[in-house]
Amino acid sequence: MADNAMIAAQVATLVRDQGVVDRLTITGPVDVLPSLHRVTELATASVAAAAVGAGRLLVARNSGTSGLCGSGGADSSIGFGDSAGSAACWPGAGADATSQPEIEIDTRHACAAFRSERYLRVDGRPMPTPWDPISGYYRTADDRWIELHCNFPHHRAGILELLDVSNDRAEVERAVARFEAESLELELQAMGMCATMARDEDEWSSHRQAKALAELPVLEIEPLGEAAPTRLRPADLPAEGIRVLDLSRVVAGPVCGRTLAGYGAEVLRVGAAHLPEERSLLIDTGFGKRNTFLNLRVAADARRLRELISTVDVVIQAYRPRALDRLGFGPDALARLRPGVVVATISAYGRTGPWSGLRGFDSLVQTASGIAMAEGRAGGDDGPRLLPAQVLDHTAGYLAAYGVLAALARRGEEGGSWHVRTSLAQAGRWLQELGHRDTLAVPDQTRADAEGFCRRLRSEFGEVSYIAPPGTVGGRAPGWTMAPASLGTSPPGWEPRDEA
Repeated sequence: MADNAMIAAQVATLVRDQGVVDRLTITGPVDVLPSLHRVTELATASVAAAAVGAGRLLVARNSGTSGLCGSGGADSSIGFGDSAGSAACWPGAGADATSQPEIEIDTRHACAAFRSERYLRVDGRPMPTPWDPISGYYRTADDRWIELHCNFPHHRAGILELLDVSNDRAEVERAVARFEAESLELELQAMGMCATMARDEDEWSSHRQAKALAELPVLEIEPLGEAAPTRLRPADLPAEGIRVLDLSRVVAGPVCGRTLAGYGAEVLRVGAAHLPEERSLLIDTGFGKRNTFLNLRVAADARRLRELISTVDVVIQAYRPRALDRLGFGPDALARLRPGVVVATISAYGRTGPWSGLRGFDSLVQTASGIAMAEGRAGGDDGPRLLPAQVLDHTAGYLAAYGVLAALARRGEEGGSWHVRTSLAQAGRWLQELGHRDTLAVPDQTRADAEGFCRRLRSEFGEVSYIAPPGTVGGRAPGWTMAPASLGTSPPGWEPRDEA
């Protein structure tokens, strides 16, 4: 059985509620995914945190109190730096609503959820990998490694242009071999491309970006502006009636939105027709969401988004830092448009430091922070090796979901707009602070092992077999009844609401 006490202690520290230790039950093996790092523990703790947030919100809306233990004052930064529920079955809707619900998480299910994009099947077939043939590790002239991330066509085109080569991996290898790793990293990052030199963990700890991150907790929940308390109606689902605009793509932000949808939120995912998307990720993270198109550089579309924001509860943004600020949709602007909004911001490298404005993806952050080099050396590789799942992406997504749910509970009692912030690099730091535990000899979880956690829905893509959302709150699991849909298939508006 899993080490309940260790994982529960991590969750209790994160959510600042020592009572979690008594009501959180962890089942399943201690180690599920083979790694040098404690990925099973991190996955389980992240999923559990989101469940804690769901329980808090459910209690808050059904009892009139936030359900927060030790929530502190206005500055509520937290962290280590300082099925488809049928509605009537959720706990907290009755007279006993003031007691926080029991939570149960299975380590195998949590790890399967962290691999949801790998285990997705459409009509019984796996989805094509989003990994571009040019993406990956290359040895440099100074016998180091650099990762090039080329999964989006414009990122690949920019890297090939700088290297002055065609779309051929052998040519890219020869070109990269003429550069020293750090100089190529600097040049590509200056162009806005996605690349990073592989560092070891000690080297990263002395980097200016790592030092900046060391000043931040894993997750921040802070006031964003004044607003009257927003009392939510009693409900059977934790996030029932909550309107969420999901302005994100790839994994971390969409996982946050998908998690909120699993707890009952109405999620409208906003994309733009000119932006590239990974089809497999769109399907995997699209459960419980409708999808619409708005081009924020078009005045009419920007006006429509402002109208949507005026009636929203939550906005998730995970584009490059300050990209939406320049279009008039940064966190402060959102709070002015909709006093009482909860804004979740997820970035690659955090909100401060010299790399705060860089584009980034899970594998790049693993590579920059030394995680990949440590994994490779432990496994006897001649170079970096990535974690056995997109661990930083999923961790950041679940942490943001917890932050949103907890902020909504506080909004009902204290009022205000709230800003929830985390990053892939902060998730990575949490993983590194847990320390090494070499489980590379553990048999890897397979799709067959995860079959018991799968559910099926008919969709426009075919029959989709997917990993159901993990965990239970008061004995009931979250879930989705809406299958994923293609981009732009819904109008930019909300579903009619029964105000009775």
